[in-house]
Amino acid sequence: MSDKKIPITLLCGYLGAGKTTLLNRVLTNQKGYKVAVIVNDIGEVNVDERLISKEAKIEDSSSLVPLTNGCICCTLKSDMVNQIENLMKSGKFDYIMIEASGVCEPMPIAQAIETIEIGKLDNVVGVVDASRLVDEFDEGKALLKEGIDEEDIESLLIQQIEFCSTLIVNKRDLVTDEQMKMVRAVINKIQPTVKVIETTRCDVPVEEIIGTDRFDFETVYASAGWVKALEEHDAHEEDDDDDDDHDEHEHHEHGDHDHEEHEHHHHDDDDDDDHDHEEGHDHHGHHHHHEHKHEGESEDEYGIGSFVYYRRRPFNRQKLDEFASKWPRNIIRSKGVIWFSDEDDMAYVLETSGRQIQAGYSGNWLASCPPAEQQKVLAEEPEMKKDWDEKVGDRMIKMVIIGRHLNKEEICKNLDACLD
Repeated sequence: MSDKKIPITLLCGYLGAGKTTLLNRVLTNQKGYKVAVIVNDIGEVNVDERLISKEAKIEDSSSLVPLTNGCICCTLKSDMVNQIENLMKSGKFDYIMIEASGVCEPMPIAQAIETIEIGKLDNVVGVVDASRLVDEFDEGKALLKEGIDEEDIESLLIQQIEFCSTLIVNKRDLVTDEQMKMVRAVINKIQPTVKVIETTRCDVPVEEIIGTDRFDFETVYASAGWVKALEEHDAHEEDDDDDDDHDEHEHHEHGDHDHEEHEHHHHDDDDDDDHDHEEGHDHHGHHHHHEHKHEGESEDEYGIGSFVYYRRRPFNRQKLDEFASKWPRNIIRSKGVIWFSDEDDMAYVLETSGRQIQAGYSGNWLASCPPAEQQKVLAEEPEMKKDWDEKVGDRMIKMVIIGRHLNKEEICKNLDACLD
């Protein structure tokens, strides 16, 4: 076989969005590629596999590999990698398509695919149902089905939008122009740089799905809306520093490429992943975040806005747990670094998608280390001195909050009530 890496397209999307329809369109018009397909279904019977075999008129059964009884973003991840490698080594195929189950998160799948030396991830395609997005983000009129809680639906939709290089907004014919404008506003806030294609019945040019060379892990991750919000905040603060001669500077955290379990309340589990990406800039085991002391906010004509919550006091764990059960329904996404009063040495990353709230250990604060080690790190990274607080060192809380019709004053008041 050639040394050229075999490209892979990953299709993700919630149940009923149209992934299988899209996949069948690609398989009936492969643009010269010899495509093999891996289809994931969490049940014992892989319904999508049967639909694909029938509609795409697949004659070579070896080109269609079902993975059942689990999710390829977690329990079947290693099986998926093995199947991809086997298909590639067979020499019969020069393109791999993967249809993830409707409840899969795309980031851990992409992490696993990146470990395949003879393949490359060409495109991560998110497929979303326009009418469902209207329901999910229109003041909480969420659709519940398949026994999956509302919080999980919201979280999955947000993650599938946030981590993709191409986003197919399907069933465009089921929403009005005004509703579609609202949907696009939400998408732009969650993932402002993604290629968006509006469609009916997934009628998409095949060249937008395969052979795109559109996916880059770091680029897609760094283009997420919460990262962009931090960058804009940084730029604003740097301008303020120049004007007012403040000595503050912020370097936003980026990394959180860990796959975490679904939780509906705040928790402290530390889920490790095999991929070599970690939350924050972790130098010698310390968690480094350079912050500002001002908060900016923005809101568009559809009420989609964001702001940054920044404090140099810790959260009380019990109070934050209690507030988590009353988390504002109109907060679509939030993410940032936090610290707890009962674990003064440890930095955590708190993130929410809809009302699903998670926190994971992210390293130790530099302020928790011996003075000699602090001086060494500060000498190597002088910018950290600009954020150093004489009392708390580098400890801080800073979260980007994205949502619809946000009451910044009320949200900050409630979060402040959780502080010690």
